[in-house]
Amino acid sequence: DFIAKNPQLEIADSPLCDWVKWDSQCSVTTYARRMAVGGWGGGIEMAACSRLHGVNVHVYERSSSGGFKRISCFDVEAPSKTLHVLYCGGVHYNVLVPAGQ
Repeated sequence: DFIAKNPQLEIADSPLCDWVKWDSQCSVTTYARRMAVGGWGGGIEMAACSRLHGVNVHVYERSSSGGFKRISCFDVEAPSKTLHVLYCGGVHYNVLVPAGQ
């Protein structure tokens, strides 16, 4: 619903409708309808979540050194908190709790 209602929302200097077109080759309306009936979220949905809830979302992947490497940030001004997620195998995200938190 948020994505369908905010196609001109700027994400990294491009409107959300462009991100949807680049990622799915369809319109925001078609994309939102398809996602509403059974799609799994990805970067577009994380950006939307960040804006909708006023939180930062930082995405990590496992590094070859055994730790984690941040690969993406969806940041907002004055966030209420930062969520950390681990990108797993190109198809799934898990929650990641940084050491000391």
